[in-house]
Amino acid sequence: MRSLFTTTALTAVCLMGTPALADITPEEAWEAYLSQMTQMGMEPTAEVTREGDTLVVRNMVYGFEMEMGKETLTTNTTAPEIRFQEQSGGTVALRFVEPLKSISVTPVGPGFEDSVETDTIETRSTMTIDGVTIISGSPEDLLFTFEDSAVEMTNEPVMVDDLMIQPGLTAKIVGIDGTYTLEQFEAGLTSDMDITASALTYDFDPMDTETGDQVDMSFAANDMTVTGSFTLSEGEKADFVQALLGESAMNFTMEIADSVSSIEIVSEAPGGGMKIDAATGNSTLDMTLKGGAIGYDATVADLNVIAAGAQIPGGQVNVAMKSYNTALLFPLAASEEAQPFELRLGMEELVLPEIAWMIADPTGQLPHDPASLRIAVNGTLENGMDLFDVAAMTALEENGGEMPFKVETVNIPEIFLDLAGATIKGEGTGHFLDQEPAMPGGMPPFAGNLSLNMVGVNDLITKLSSAGILPPEQAMSAQMMLGLFARPGETAGELVSEIEMTEDGQIIANGQPLPF
Repeated sequence: MRSLFTTTALTAVCLMGTPALADITPEEAWEAYLSQMTQMGMEPTAEVTREGDTLVVRNMVYGFEMEMGKETLTTNTTAPEIRFQEQSGGTVALRFVEPLKSISVTPVGPGFEDSVETDTIETRSTMTIDGVTIISGSPEDLLFTFEDSAVEMTNEPVMVDDLMIQPGLTAKIVGIDGTYTLEQFEAGLTSDMDITASALTYDFDPMDTETGDQVDMSFAANDMTVTGSFTLSEGEKADFVQALLGESAMNFTMEIADSVSSIEIVSEAPGGGMKIDAATGNSTLDMTLKGGAIGYDATVADLNVIAAGAQIPGGQVNVAMKSYNTALLFPLAASEEAQPFELRLGMEELVLPEIAWMIADPTGQLPHDPASLRIAVNGTLENGMDLFDVAAMTALEENGGEMPFKVETVNIPEIFLDLAGATIKGEGTGHFLDQEPAMPGGMPPFAGNLSLNMVGVNDLITKLSSAGILPPEQAMSAQMMLGLFARPGETAGELVSEIEMTEDGQIIANGQPLPF
């Protein structure tokens, strides 16, 4: 479904979106679009005629192939009729008369029972684009403007041997306003996007399970904005994945005001069935691609999840969180030099349902305050292979080879945990030594340091033992380890730990070598 959506969306983005004050003709707008498609590794064919003030493009067909080792994924899209109509002021009005239709063919993998080498899976999609897009500028510098447009994409269910492996899907974006530029230059093409939409919805067709239950899923978001830029280098692209991930650059930000989603399992069995509803406040997603490194930073605010069903104690539970954040930066391109990587995870003020506390802490020993967690890790690594080289990655997997990564340095800017009345704060840094691993297939020796500040941890261990959650012998062992690695801090209940791993293999805690 992902490749099919990419293919059909390319036509919508290229034609709905592609600043200058110059006249442009329908023919020039069409030729500019063909040039862009060619740079993306596609070879469109079409029947083109001039009918009065309109250039009519009929039966445009294009597609691309993605090599998957010994197999090839293919996608083909047909646009039955597109019209480029001359407007006053030297602009062109673009309109899709009929929906776009796409077919994606994927070879069946060995995981499917009774499959043979020639078996394939077909995914069929239809995209309807409503609204008129105004094209202005010059063939080398186009500005596409749209107002109150709408896009609807429908995927048919994917079946294999009468078994649904992917439900049908209808996705709609309505109230689309904004602009999209397309500028050609010697080194390639670049575009800037500034788009808003009033609503985005996903509705999945009901899906029957092997147990006879039925699953319904849906998602809706309001007031969406997308801003950013994209650059693609010059030349025809034989490998679409490499062109997109290895030779392109992008920087996009998407924001939504709020969203709701639902998963419902309908069952006729006694006590069966469940419904999960989730709602969020403002959410953002930043995506970057530069120099073969991909990154994202996603934040969701005011997350609230309600699960209801007969099998849930009390019939319903509610989990809430003030904010959730996750971020990643990772080098996809091979390089002889070390490249940066980054990983972050954060959960602020997680509120668990009372039923969870009743099960975990029936005697009420623990504070039921909201919990928070933040972890940040970054560093450098060497990557010996282009991870967007599908053929090479497939061969590596088939031959049982190791992933071509070598981590050099690791930094921990932040560790933070606030749970049940105890807090842990920490930071650290270190590096891997250029030595053979102590065990085959393991990591090389590591040297570095870790600083920790802990408040209320000893009290938490005692309460966990009193509540029966932690056996007494394990609680005693944990407190003995704290005594070995930590020393009392300046305030009551505070523990401080400075741990160092030296290059000669020693572990030093608070200046004292440990006997192991």
